[in-house]
Amino acid sequence: MPPGFLLVTSEPGESVSLEEFQDWYNHEHVPLRLDHLPSFLTGARFSAADSQTPSWLAVYDIDDTATFQHHSYTRLRANRSPREADLVQRLAILDRRTYKLCKDSGESALTSSYKPDNPTRHIITHWVDFPAGDEAFEGWSDTLLRALTGIDGWVRTRTYKCIDNLKTGRSVPSAPEAQIVPQYLVIHELLTLQVDVANSNPDSLAELRESRSWNLYRAYPSVAQTLNVKSSLSK
Repeated sequence: MPPGFLLVTSEPGESVSLEEFQDWYNHEHVPLRLDHLPSFLTGARFSAADSQTPSWLAVYDIDDTATFQHHSYTRLRANRSPREADLVQRLAILDRRTYKLCKDSGESALTSSYKPDNPTRHIITHWVDFPAGDEAFEGWSDTLLRALTGIDGWVRTRTYKCIDNLKTGRSVPSAPEAQIVPQYLVIHELLTLQVDVANSNPDSLAELRESRSWNLYRAYPSVAQTLNVKSSLSK
């Protein structure tokens, strides 16, 4: 199966203080995944660089999309601690989306992407629909990556297809339409948000549904990174 990707946007809202939200995310939610699951390769959180909500973004590189159905992962949501269960019920927005990787421009010498050693400081997310379908989207992605190559300040771009999503929270409407999300995701990693990636769109086949810009809050170490270092040293 292809590599997976987990993206979660969230908004504390009026019933959760920012201090409580950050303490939960940094000391419980993220460690339960990155400190114990080798399938979680990287993890980082970003804050909104625009005036839109949700104002927080968490991203995780996953070794395989099969991880999303594995008990080691699903049990984390099924068996939440009392603290986490209570806090999640009070959040204004918790929007979880899982993806499979479509195309990747590749690792860059400029940053380590979402690893804590020299992480990417800025990203732009584009959520798009692509009526022509998966094969056409992958071809479009190839053209996009070629157009970006050589742009000063551009680090890396990856494209994804959504395979599952769930949006909850006190400000999320109960109507089924609230669960409809764009099919595809494009993430641009940049040295600064002044890098112009909009003009690299190869054509109008992709229908842009939402564009957001983000600044790095924190990139986290993971057990997978530790295991990879030990493996490299033993060779």
